[in-house]
Amino acid sequence: MRRNDRTWAIAIAFLATAGLSGGCKRSSTAPATTEGAAAAVADVPSGCWETNPPVEKAGACMACLEKNKIESPMADGCCGIHDAAGLQLCQAVSACLRAGGPPVGNCNLAGDTTTCYCGKHQADCDLAGKANGPCVSQIAAAAGRNIETRTTDTPTPGQIMERYGLTKYALGRATNIAAIAGALCKTECGTGM
Repeated sequence: MRRNDRTWAIAIAFLATAGLSGGCKRSSTAPATTEGAAAAVADVPSGCWETNPPVEKAGACMACLEKNKIESPMADGCCGIHDAAGLQLCQAVSACLRAGGPPVGNCNLAGDTTTCYCGKHQADCDLAGKANGPCVSQIAAAAGRNIETRTTDTPTPGQIMERYGLTKYALGRATNIAAIAGALCKTECGTGM
């Protein structure tokens, strides 16, 4: 197995096993929620909505994410990040994962958000200069922020791919909750294909 094939096999296995990905949107006024949605957000900071959902979907989205969470919103997604720089980077990734754009359009494909970084270069985006997805700059910046140590580095493309799903990085927190939204909460969160 080639190095690149091995890297992708690991990334796909992680995404399939974890079923995670996303981001957080803070607002000063919380959207109206149902009783179930209100309970779903009880363990996240007030006014924090994962995956940057439209206001009209925020309550249902959070309820679905809570129902399908792997650990908790405090470990998956942006809302539980206490590092201001990491939170901002996580939210920027979440907004971009939701928006998508050229050259791929929607880049949350049933929870797999790697096209948001790789674009049309899925097979070799771990090589310098190959990634051309709509979120390259946001993903690279978030992959460089370790939210546990509150330090930043400049990861290589290979390291960026390795940090997908690693919750000690702002990128991992965003992609984990986006994977849940895209795979299990498409209707409720209005995301994914």
